[in-house]
This record gives sequence, C-alpha cells and structure tokens, in this order.
Amino acid sequence: MPIQTNPFAVLTFISAPAVLTNASCVLLFGTGNRYGRAIDRVHELAELIEKDSSLGNSGLQLRIRQLEAGETRAQLIVRALTCFYTAVAAFVASTLVSLVGAVLVSYGVTEGTPFSFAAAFVTGTIGVFAMITGALMLTRESRYSFRVLLDEKNYLTTQIHQRIASLPNRPQGNH
Repeated sequence: MPIQTNPFAVLTFISAPAVLTNASCVLLFGTGNRYGRAIDRVHELAELIEKDSSLGNSGLQLRIRQLEAGETRAQLIVRALTCFYTAVAAFVASTLVSLVGAVLVSYGVTEGTPFSFAAAFVTGTIGVFAMITGALMLTRESRYSFRVLLDEKNYLTTQIHQRIASLPNRPQGNH
C-alpha cells in the first residue's frame, strides 16, 4: 500500500522518531550523570595523589593508573554523549521532516513526498546508528571501569595480606 494512502504509515514515520528521541534523552540523562561521577573521581584521585604523602610506591602507581583510567573513561563518556546528542538531533529532524511530508500529502502535493520520505529515513537511520554507537561506547567504558575496579581490589587484597602477615603471632586460646 503506498505511503500516500496509508495514514498509519505516516503516523509511524512521525511517532517512531519521537519515541526514539525520548529513548535518546533517557540515555543522555544517565550518561550525563556518569560523566559527572567520572570527573569527580578524576578530581578525587588527583587530590589524593597530590596530598597523600603516605602512599607507597605501589599505592602511588595504582592511583596514577586509576587517574589515567579516569581520563580514558571520561573520554569514552564524552564520545557517547556526542552520539546521543546526535541521535536526538537526528530523530527530531526525522520527526519534523515526516510531519512536513504528512502535511504535503494532506494538501495533495506529491512532488515533495518522496524527498520527505527519503530525508526522514536517512535522518532516522543516522539517529539509530548514533544510539548504537553511543551504547557501544558506554559498554566499553563500563568494562574499562570494571577492570580498574579489579585492579584496585587486587591492590587492597595484597595490602591486607601483607598486614596480616606482619601481625605478631598470638597464642591461640579459648575466648
């Protein structure tokens, strides 16, 4: 059935990008929060390195690795934010172009309909690819963050085992 005779097809071309715009905005909100936390962590680590003179060599090396990882995480998050902003813009453009196409069809103007359909499809496709790319960036950032967490856990576990080993042996008695 041609798009000119199917009102649901036009509605789909308008509502689908609008729904995806909302999904992109939700991703933007969560990613913006992640970005704030990543920046706060970088500042916290920088302050810790600068002010804590009691850090040993291994502790200082860990904090420097974490600081470098924080920078990488922030870069990945910024790239994801850029993708999500691109997705929002593309979906808004797709919705607008679809609406213009629907108005043209309702007035019986057929010359602009194929262009409107093609432009809405292209901008919507750009939005979908931008969302997917942003989600992949966040996946990389999450995995990177988890590796840093494991690195810190291993460091702390080693520190605890060293403390336990240095404790004086106490007689085992009944308590």
